[in-house]
Amino acid sequence: MKKTITIKENESHNRLDKILVTQLPELTRSQIQKMIKHGIILVNNKPAKVHEFLKAGDTIIIDSSEGMNPIKKPTTTETPMAIIGQPKIIFENDDFIVIEKPSGMLTHPTDKGETDTLVDWLANLYPEIEKIGEYKYRGGIIHRLDREVSGVMVAAKSEAGFYHLKKQFKERKVKKIYLALVYGRIEDSNGEINLPIGRNKDGQFVAHPRQGKLKFLASDKIAKTKYKVLEYIKDYSLVEVKILTGRTHQIRAHFYAIGHPILGDQIYKPKKKFFTFLRRKIKVINPKRIFLHSQQIGFYNLNNQWVEFNSSLPEILTEFINDQKNK
Repeated sequence: MKKTITIKENESHNRLDKILVTQLPELTRSQIQKMIKHGIILVNNKPAKVHEFLKAGDTIIIDSSEGMNPIKKPTTTETPMAIIGQPKIIFENDDFIVIEKPSGMLTHPTDKGETDTLVDWLANLYPEIEKIGEYKYRGGIIHRLDREVSGVMVAAKSEAGFYHLKKQFKERKVKKIYLALVYGRIEDSNGEINLPIGRNKDGQFVAHPRQGKLKFLASDKIAKTKYKVLEYIKDYSLVEVKILTGRTHQIRAHFYAIGHPILGDQIYKPKKKFFTFLRRKIKVINPKRIFLHSQQIGFYNLNNQWVEFNSSLPEILTEFINDQKNK
């Protein structure tokens, strides 16, 4: 198939994949998104993005004469993480929706134009949600969970809901509690990690310990994490974590910085097959995903009533704990 489409005035400001759904009725939206991702569709002779908005006069070129061989091959060879389960709606009203996000699902697309994100899932259920909020491609999204992390999160379904929730996140009034299993036995049963987070020379987010007269780096941001040890399981600590700030990779970077990386974390992980803690060698094991789960979120609804929503630990992580206890 080879086709050229010029955007008319009445089609202006619409999203590329939505325009193509009407122009190519023989294809599904999912098939069109895959064609965009593989470089088969160009906009103004440049590789297109799934969530690209078009204006009058833009030219779309579709050339699949060579099949699904991409015009522009993906730059990464990393195998995408499998999505474990599907999102689950815990609660919803006209203003917000509370969801359980599965491990392996991106919250929103990056500049790579991924599909199958939570944003796409929400938009399929509620097309009007795409217009909610301040950012394109993030309809209704106020906060995010890392791709690997599962658990409860909230999204807005109305403009009033978006700005009401956003204000609470900004003022740090939202309660966010996680469960994590970390290497080693944490000595203090209750503690607070107060290490600023910035980027290292490779661009990765890291926590920077302050030592001596070392000052904050210009790019560092204040980050605070509270934790409570719930249980020691063999050579690991099951901890309840409450974040007082919302930095990227905050929990992961903080526990790595204090010498207790999270099991299954593929970024902040021990670099050898054995992790040494207090001169004791602990075997590095993989629970098939990161052992970090968003257990609870609490906030004020639009009637200024405090509400809380919970998410149980996924079965794969519960079984992992039970296996460790039975060994």
